[in-house]
Amino acid sequence: MTIKINATDEIDQSLASMSLECLAERSLQEMQKYRRHEGSNDIYCLEIIRRAVMLRDNTAWIVLQRHFNENIRQWLNGHAYREVALRYETEQTYIDDAFRRFWQAVSDQVLVFSTVAAALSYLRLCLHCAIMDTLRAFSRANIERLPDTGHPDEPQVEDSYHEEELWETIRSILPGERELRVAYLHFHCNLKPREIIRFCPGEFKNEEEIYRLKRNIMERILRNADKIRWRMGSNVTV
Repeated sequence: MTIKINATDEIDQSLASMSLECLAERSLQEMQKYRRHEGSNDIYCLEIIRRAVMLRDNTAWIVLQRHFNENIRQWLNGHAYREVALRYETEQTYIDDAFRRFWQAVSDQVLVFSTVAAALSYLRLCLHCAIMDTLRAFSRANIERLPDTGHPDEPQVEDSYHEEELWETIRSILPGERELRVAYLHFHCNLKPREIIRFCPGEFKNEEEIYRLKRNIMERILRNADKIRWRMGSNVTV
């Protein structure tokens, strides 16, 4: 992961030598300002992220979880599928899963968080995927169908018996990492281009790039229509 903090700057040298306890205190103060929509300084929280991810500092990761925990609870409380989601898993389970997905993403991928808002946007995406994956799993087991409508700010989901098989087939025919990324966010997470920009700041230049990648994806799907029908059987139309 790449954090945009220049270690040669004087302020960054002071951050690097600051104790984690002091960083946590200053970061918490700034997070409280951020939640009140007041002007805040990201440098303390970004330094904690840097230590947690790049230095593999477990104590820093615990501090980061403590700082972001309240944000996730608020997002979960406002999620369109909160009520049905809590029938299957506890609130803490979704929170833990969101942090797990976030950690896996920042550990395995090259992500650029130049602001705390960018990190929070990605964490919110992780929570959304945790909720939707749980609901898909129970929906596929015919326990309960997902609601037909949701909050306008949340991506919509369509239940499909062959959804997982179709997703694996789409993955097999895409050549590039960026196409795979857009396919995952669009087809698997059900995010629209504007929502991808919102949840994944810095990954794409603009919505036009996402639309272009989507066109490439759809063209490849159409060229491989026979292969998809063969793998999926007669129950899918391409």
